[in-house]
Amino acid sequence: MQIPAEQPFVPVITGGDVGAYSWAREFHEAFGVVSAVVPTGLNRNLKHSRILDSFPAGVMTDEQTTIRALVDVAERLTDSGANPRPLVLLASYDHVVQAVLRHREELERWYVIPFPDRATVDAVADKESFAAICRRLGIPHPRETRLSMAEHDPARTEQIVAEALEELGADFPLILKAADSWVWAQTTFSGRRKVHRVDDAAQLGGLLDAAAGAGFDDVFLLQELIPGPDSQMRVGSYFRDAEGRTRLRAVGEVILEDHAPGLEGNSLAILTSQDPRIDEHAEAFLEEVDWHGFAMFDVKIDPRDGTPQFFEMNPRLGRNHSYLTAGGVNPAELIVQQYLAGILDAAALAGTGVELPGELPETTRPDALHTTVPLSLVRRFADADQRARVDAAARAGAVRFPFRYRSDSDPRKRAYHAAVLLKSLRDARQHPPE
Repeated sequence: MQIPAEQPFVPVITGGDVGAYSWAREFHEAFGVVSAVVPTGLNRNLKHSRILDSFPAGVMTDEQTTIRALVDVAERLTDSGANPRPLVLLASYDHVVQAVLRHREELERWYVIPFPDRATVDAVADKESFAAICRRLGIPHPRETRLSMAEHDPARTEQIVAEALEELGADFPLILKAADSWVWAQTTFSGRRKVHRVDDAAQLGGLLDAAAGAGFDDVFLLQELIPGPDSQMRVGSYFRDAEGRTRLRAVGEVILEDHAPGLEGNSLAILTSQDPRIDEHAEAFLEEVDWHGFAMFDVKIDPRDGTPQFFEMNPRLGRNHSYLTAGGVNPAELIVQQYLAGILDAAALAGTGVELPGELPETTRPDALHTTVPLSLVRRFADADQRARVDAAARAGAVRFPFRYRSDSDPRKRAYHAAVLLKSLRDARQHPPE
């Protein structure tokens, strides 16, 4: 095991994507510690790394498998409790967050869990509940209507579609998505996507019938489509502490999203920015639900009137949160300051090289770039203003490729991620943005 026995605390990170690696890099940059990463299986994002140790768990869509794996990792990291040390648990996917919270009492024997209570997380993770809170607070949100699939009757599909369209009062194209993304992830049929753009009533009816035939019996949301390119997307990342103080507010301008089937909506390039309107709405939302910890909002600027339209909130930082670190805010420092400082005393840290963080910035510096694709691709899809700021970031050395880390440089890793960058050019041709 690469994690030293004398290391005073261990981040335990679920997942195996760029978000999991970014967390490990951020903890290593800030504190020099090695993280434990718990992926489904060992992949080339994690191989040949000196800043993390991998503990593959198997299929983590199974809740019991996930919890057993986390307990097993905790036992290994603490010699079955004989040599206790703080383990801080960072879940990279919403369904893992919810599984952890359902087993919180069992896991808190081993872990510091930096998430609010289960009821609060459930209230914001469900897209239908999220929309209701936005309406209550007057936060701009796309018009939508609810389609319950519990008793869907294919013989009535045409009537169901007509009634939904009349209630929605918006023209095609529209967006169809599941209220509960975890339930939708368990549904498979030909042509299924994370989120569907529907261009006419026939396509909508066909999707409803296909989903029902695949066993989906939950809730769909039919939503107006907010027009405009990826460059009008925004992400807002926030941290609200136990006293209700906002310790982080950081808006990022998305330049390009992934459009490959199953990966829709994953940001590939984000430029740090500021938007007080987004901050105001996001902080009002977090106060309303009495949120504590990290939260990330997906927002799009409506080109018709310039309004920031709020789509959803994730109860965690997303896979491309390293735009924060590109902009000078390392979220690992917030985790240690807010959750571990009261546990790690001077004796525990003596001789380890780990120091507790002092005062931390509350927002990112502007015009720093996080990207997992080549700069040529970023420039191609940026608008004119963003392109100038991307060029300025490149000249200033303010571009962060999360997998390019000098302290974790192995020739095999470099070769793999160089190939991934080249592949992204082909992917953009095969699955271009709308």
